[in-house]
Amino acid sequence: MKKQSQKIKGKRGPKNNGTASTKVNETVNGQPKRSGENQSSTEKAPRAIQKMPKKAPDADSGAIGRFIGKAGQFLREAKVELKKVKWPTRKELLASTAVVIVLTLLVAFFLGLVDFGLIKIIRNVVG
Repeated sequence: MKKQSQKIKGKRGPKNNGTASTKVNETVNGQPKRSGENQSSTEKAPRAIQKMPKKAPDADSGAIGRFIGKAGQFLREAKVELKKVKWPTRKELLASTAVVIVLTLLVAFFLGLVDFGLIKIIRNVVG
């Protein structure tokens, strides 16, 4: 049984040993076009990317203007992020609040017992 990679290799065309053929197929703009050359480079030039021109800084837009601009940008981004939040329902909110309060009381009680025990031990050793 053949492996999948062996099946694919057998279906490929004839191997190319890496050398470009110098056989002339046709002419483009009066120049001979050889097979193996990049045809797209002779047909059209790459598209140029246009950059937006930077605005010249105004005389009155100083540190305060930059601060207000950054603060406005922060508030806009915060509004977008707050729209993505999955807010809990009232039932979920009350349940999680109850869990936090109970666990806080348990930890406080445990730490109080440990503190009381350590104080008794230290008084017996020192006193």
